[in-house]
Amino acid sequence: MLQIIKALFLKEYVKTRAAMLFLLLLGALAILWIGVGTNRLFMLDHPEIVWYHTMDLHQIPYRTFSFFPLFSALIFCFCQFLPEMRDERMRIALHLPCPLWLLMFGHLAFGLLFLLLLFAALVAALLFMLCRLYPAEAVVTALFTTLPWCIAGIYAYLCCAFVLLEPRKKTRLLGIILFFSVTAPLLANTTPGAFETGLLPFLTGIPLLLMGLFLPALHYRTREVE
Repeated sequence: MLQIIKALFLKEYVKTRAAMLFLLLLGALAILWIGVGTNRLFMLDHPEIVWYHTMDLHQIPYRTFSFFPLFSALIFCFCQFLPEMRDERMRIALHLPCPLWLLMFGHLAFGLLFLLLLFAALVAALLFMLCRLYPAEAVVTALFTTLPWCIAGIYAYLCCAFVLLEPRKKTRLLGIILFFSVTAPLLANTTPGAFETGLLPFLTGIPLLLMGLFLPALHYRTREVE
């Protein structure tokens, strides 16, 4: 089983390494841009005024990062699964002497692992930058502000994978509806730290969606295609 996972990871790495490098560089530029803008705020005004605007008026300087996890997850998912669908490679792979769950697990685990590492690195860089300029309370608030954005990115990846892998048009619609119904509330509430105590329902939904991704794989294996 370990050999199969290694082979799947190697295949996915070769296929998506350009996309991974692009997203890593794009994320680094985004954090650099936020850092330059935040330092400029402290150059133009007193620290107390900047802290007041951030912590009391909720004018957070890193709001531009909110949609990065979502769009990076969509870009990576398209780069990972669109070639499989376009060239019918996934349907061939599903007929190999390999358990269905292991094959899907290998593909999804690679994508989720990369996105989690990417989000963790960028959020850590953002928090490190903020801790040099803001008190600890603002840094903790920034952590709980960026976590929903990263969770929205994970949901975007899983929903996009469902839509790309699912051969039935009507079932694809479920993935699109789920995408908007979950990511919209996570991104719409821009109040800093709004989800500090309300992330558990969103986290528990991720394993359920992961199990739901076996449905399109089963459709391909049984050739239930419109």
